[in-house]
Amino acid sequence: MSDKRHAETHGALRPRSRPFRLLIALLPAVAFIGLLWIGLARTESQAESGSSAPSFELPLLDGSGVLTDEDLRGKSVVINFWASWCIPCREEAPLLEETWRAYRNQGVVFLGVNIKDAASDARRFVEEFDITYPTVRDLDQSLTRDFGVKGLPETFFADHRWTFIGAISGARTSDQQGTVILGAISEDELISNVEILIRRMDSSNQ
Repeated sequence: MSDKRHAETHGALRPRSRPFRLLIALLPAVAFIGLLWIGLARTESQAESGSSAPSFELPLLDGSGVLTDEDLRGKSVVINFWASWCIPCREEAPLLEETWRAYRNQGVVFLGVNIKDAASDARRFVEEFDITYPTVRDLDQSLTRDFGVKGLPETFFADHRWTFIGAISGARTSDQQGTVILGAISEDELISNVEILIRRMDSSNQ
C-alpha cells in the first residue's frame, strides 16, 4: 500500500515538473528582454525637460581635436543631429547658421552632430552652407542613442546647467538608409527655444 501510494505520488509530480523546468530555462531570456526594454525606455526618456544631458567626447569634423560636454557647460546649447544626405537637414541648415550668428554673442552655442555619413560628404555639406559653429562626428552613434534621437534632423536644447529644456523634431516624412526622416525645424520653433535658453541664463545671473 505504501509503495503504491509512493509510486502514485511520484508519478503525479512528473507532469508538473516539465513546465517548471521550461520556465527555469526561459528565465535568462525573459530577464534579458526585460533589461532591453528598460534600456530602451531610458533612452527614449533621456531628453525629457529637466533631465541632465549626457556626457560625451567626440572628434570635431574639421580634425582640430575633440569636443566634450565640459566645453559646453555654462552656455546655452542648441544640438542638431544631421547627415548630408538628409533633405530636411539641408533645408534647415541656412536657418541654423543664421540663428547661430544672430545669438552667439548672447552666450548661445550651436553644435552639429553628424551621423551615418562619410567625412568627405559631411565636410562638403559644412562648406556648402557655410556652417561656422562646431560639428562633431558620432561615429558609433553612442551620443545619438544617449539622446534618444528619433530620426533626422532633430534638434535638442540644453541650458547652461547642461539640462534639457526639450527637443524638436518634425513630422515623419520618409525612411532613408535605415533612418527615419523628419521635417525641418521652423524658424519660430528654433528662435522661441533659443530665447528660453537666454532667459534662463539671464535669470541665473541675477
